[in-house]
Amino acid sequence: MPWIQKPSSPAVPVIALFAPCDPRIDDAARERAQNICAMTGKILKGIRLPLGERPGIYAADRPVQNEADADAVAYDFKKQGVSVIAIVPDTWFYPGKTAIALTAHFPEAPLCCIAGNNAPKPGVVGVDAVVGAYSQTGRLCHAVIGNMPEVGQDPDFDKKSQSEILDLVWAMTAVAYLRGKRFLACDTDSMQMETALNHVHATRKFLGVESVRESMKLFSDMILKNGGYDPKELKELYKWTTEVQWKGKIYPDIESICARKDPIYTDPSKVKPKPLTAEHKAKLAEELKLYLILRNYMKDLNCIGGGWTSQLAWGSDKKGTPMACADIAEALFNSTFDHTGKKAAIPFATENDVQGLLTMMCYSALTGGEPILFADYRKVYEPWEIQKKADELNIRLDPNSAYMLRGTIDMDNSGSGSLDWCKDSILFEVYKHYFPGGGFSTGYISPGGIQCTAGRLAYSDLTGMFSMIQGEAESVELPQPIAEAFCHASSYSWPHTWITFKEVPASITKYGCPANHMHMVRNLPTRRWQYFSDYTNILNVPWEGAPAFTEGKDRMTPMLYRISGGETIAKLRACGRA
Repeated sequence: MPWIQKPSSPAVPVIALFAPCDPRIDDAARERAQNICAMTGKILKGIRLPLGERPGIYAADRPVQNEADADAVAYDFKKQGVSVIAIVPDTWFYPGKTAIALTAHFPEAPLCCIAGNNAPKPGVVGVDAVVGAYSQTGRLCHAVIGNMPEVGQDPDFDKKSQSEILDLVWAMTAVAYLRGKRFLACDTDSMQMETALNHVHATRKFLGVESVRESMKLFSDMILKNGGYDPKELKELYKWTTEVQWKGKIYPDIESICARKDPIYTDPSKVKPKPLTAEHKAKLAEELKLYLILRNYMKDLNCIGGGWTSQLAWGSDKKGTPMACADIAEALFNSTFDHTGKKAAIPFATENDVQGLLTMMCYSALTGGEPILFADYRKVYEPWEIQKKADELNIRLDPNSAYMLRGTIDMDNSGSGSLDWCKDSILFEVYKHYFPGGGFSTGYISPGGIQCTAGRLAYSDLTGMFSMIQGEAESVELPQPIAEAFCHASSYSWPHTWITFKEVPASITKYGCPANHMHMVRNLPTRRWQYFSDYTNILNVPWEGAPAFTEGKDRMTPMLYRISGGETIAKLRACGRA
């Protein structure tokens, strides 16, 4: 059967695979080529998409040996809604008569070529020929030339090859998944900081993503009119918030806690929460209303992400009527659970930081909906500074720990800290001088040992393009007295995650974040991002001192870039900027 996996909904891409062949080969070789095509399709069943969805995987029902075969298969692919194409040869083939003839029907589809390094009827020579041909025309075609048995009708790629194939086609699928999707952008951008602008046209051009741009007044009116949510569900959410998720862990009067430097994170038994007043309860309910209203609104418009500005006009400008902040809503959107139980994490950006939100949506598409941590790049601690604090507190440190070798960054989150990035969390009343509209925010300290990718997209008017600055990182666990001291040195009531980049010291990374926010995700291999950046024409910015290429971690440079002056020049030329 051509369908290896049917798409879970019309909103997801369909991946197609076909085997181009030399028309002079025997039937057994044709059969082997078709079997390899189907086997490769089964590897792709490992691809996951946000919201628990899975792409369609469809294999051509015949080998493509000439132009007539190419047209017939292309027409079938169009009928099945194909948007991603993998060319899977096992033998030599004539590129123009087969692969190029077929893919000419799909000028916008991401495509790649996958083969074993076999000698009897060498597909690898066909890979080199067709990839070279595409490259000369300016079309990107990544390749994986892996390893499998050279004989036998049902060979399998080895594990290393399977991993490379999965990363490549997952990246291509994420590109197709994002096209036509949309996000909600509410009101002004990140306190009017221009590192967070909603680049409507560039976002549409490079990612195919649209934005729903809406005024926050609509949502304040809905809160005041008690519309846009189910009152019964609000009671359920309030009960879950106060009696389940944060029972006994809701602290009003954050100013007094900070003045006394209470160690609530590491020794909460020392401080008993004060009871909530009627005003506290009303503000908490107002904040929870906003979560339900935004959730329903985004669901109605099929949004896969959103952004919100709690500051300025909404919650901190006294020229208007300050409303309760959105911190709980932001945290719940970015988490895989709420009062309803297990749910999909929806990328949601504090302060309507749209560049940050785009980063989060890309990360989500590339990991199957992993919860993203949105954070302030708040304070860099170099090893000497950590040692200084340890000496003050008479604490002994491990000189071989990651934070003592390369330092660490306090990712002191400004609201939307995913609850999946902690073992336990607390609700604190917001700082009244900062958010006169009131409300509560989540606070926690992340455990050490979380392996992640940390990065952020940026936009440049000079190039008219997006760039990515990122690196492999891990969370670190500081000794408890130091952790408390560092939390109190910053905004105590917000989530704290200390991360250390694996290849770059903190003394360098503090110059490299392109904005005040950075974003972290688990289970994103570096090369998967690199593949994605190639198909979306996003520039990759290297860190000073980091290795340029590590085999097994980085993707091979595609032929298109090799013959066009390198990655940066090729991408600039593809964008018409060089």
